[in-house]
Amino acid sequence: MSRKRISIQRRLVSLIQKWNDPHGVALQEMMHSLDIDDDARVQIGIQPSRPHCACCLFDLESLRNQIQETKGVSSVRIIVSGIPDAERWTRALSNT
Repeated sequence: MSRKRISIQRRLVSLIQKWNDPHGVALQEMMHSLDIDDDARVQIGIQPSRPHCACCLFDLESLRNQIQETKGVSSVRIIVSGIPDAERWTRALSNT
């Protein structure tokens, strides 16, 4: 694993440990995957705690923006799963 990738991984772990959704659920409880490729593209798999809550969608958008601002990260993709209309959430987070 490259030094750059390890550095990004450390920064993301720090961010993830501090992040809670608007209802107080820790991101670690919702997240089921985190991948960082050699080109510093980050992909996160998440199952939101409340699937019909608009504030949870806005919170994931804020998370995506925070990750994108992380030094070294080239792109971010959040893949939502395990809820109704998960594909729509994923698309919405990809198009913002």
